Amino acid sequence: METGFSKPYKSSVTCREPIRRTVMGNSDTTGTQIVDTQTEDQNKQVVLPSIWENIATWGTYYLHITPAVKIGYYFFTLLMLSMVKESFDVPHIEVLTGKHSVLNEVFVKKGWGITLSVFVTYQLLSLSLHIKWKANLKQLCVRALITTFFFFIWCVVIFQEIEKYMETCTLNDMRVVLTKRECLKLDGHVYDSYDISGHSYLMTYCVLIMMEESKEILYFLCLGRVLNGAPPLNTFEKISCPKLEEKEIKILQSRFSIMSPLVVLSFVCVCLLCLLWDFMYIITTIYYHTFSEKVIGTMLALIMWYLLYRQLFVYIFKYKFFLS
Repeated sequence: METGFSKPYKSSVTCREPIRRTVMGNSDTTGTQIVDTQTEDQNKQVVLPSIWENIATWGTYYLHITPAVKIGYYFFTLLMLSMVKESFDVPHIEVLTGKHSVLNEVFVKKGWGITLSVFVTYQLLSLSLHIKWKANLKQLCVRALITTFFFFIWCVVIFQEIEKYMETCTLNDMRVVLTKRECLKLDGHVYDSYDISGHSYLMTYCVLIMMEESKEILYFLCLGRVLNGAPPLNTFEKISCPKLEEKEIKILQSRFSIMSPLVVLSFVCVCLLCLLWDFMYIITTIYYHTFSEKVIGTMLALIMWYLLYRQLFVYIFKYKFFLS
């Protein structure tokens, strides 16, 4: 799988240049006019992108921005909204921003499970449009396992251990030895610790991974053009476009019409989930954690994305086992 970010895919159909009618001779009745009798049929065969392809194209404008822009967005949001948090007492809207809101209790606390389910479903549906689907399936399994491991090792293990190591519980300025749960239950006790923002890590990590996994949609869009007999629009399409034999085209044509709605609907779910995680990142930045806790969480997510998708996966997927 191509791991780099590409420019948004602009879907349109460039009609084949009509074959000009060449008139030979004079305008008299003996003149011979050579007309391409296939011109009219070819014009009829030009197929516009389906509504599913158009919807998928719109989604790429959000998901497939360049890494520099997305990283810049995170740091700009982090800096500006943290300043708002420090300067103003922003009131909570409990339904959206409270610790016990549906967004936090249902989506964020189960954030990685939801993210994994959405992008794996999307990838599995897309596999049916590949002739050599086994190689893609092997790579998907490896990516799913490794990304899950690094979610777990940071959010569930390392961040928790750092918080436990740094925690203090005080009563009337006297330190007492209590766990976080015990300290928070008792009146008059004050709990404090250095709590690296797991939310900042998770939201950033999930969005960047889904942006990478959604690159499969470029293959889907280009495949639609190939099956309709239209040429690639640009260099990025040529890279994503498969080289298919006539027999393979016939096989994929029947699959494409059936699977298009499912592939695009799953891609839309990826887009919507990314929007939700970006929104939750804003909430975390405004209402929770210190500036340094959020910076560390965000930085670690960016580093992990770079190491996994720009280094590790590029390296290991060169081996023959993952190419066949």
